[in-house]
Amino acid sequence: MKLICSKANLLNGVQIVSKAVPNKTTMSILECILIDVTENEIKLIANDMELGIETIIEGNIIEKGQI
Repeated sequence: MKLICSKANLLNGVQIVSKAVPNKTTMSILECILIDVTENEIKLIANDMELGIETIIEGNIIEKGQI
């Protein structure tokens, strides 16, 4: 996965979705943010099993992927 986006756009997107990342959990998978660039847009996704937040940020996609 390769992408180019501004630091301000990335920071704003992470701040939005981090509201759904729990402080303490027994499931470590919930402590992460998914970065998905598979459909010609950059999506940041977080979820805590009750609340899910997804946002799209602007940027250039060089190579698609997920992390």
